Amino acid sequence: MAQAQEPNDNYEVERQLRSLNRRVERLEDTQVTGRELNRGFDRVYEEIDHLEDKVDRLQSDFEGFRDEINQKLDTILRHITGIN
Repeated sequence: MAQAQEPNDNYEVERQLRSLNRRVERLEDTQVTGRELNRGFDRVYEEIDHLEDKVDRLQSDFEGFRDEINQKLDTILRHITGIN
């Protein structure tokens, strides 16, 4: 009887081993090397720098627009009040 179950036991062990090997292969396929990770972070940091530059330009444009509006309002108020 013990010999009759041995092939089934071997089959089960081999099946589990194949399953484990497939899982290991999938895990290896999804691993990212340190170099790839660094390149990814470099791209993210470059994009952040680009966005910071864009925000700085927009802020500068807004400040210029605000100054222009303030000058126009001053001119209008001087005209309305007659104060020079």
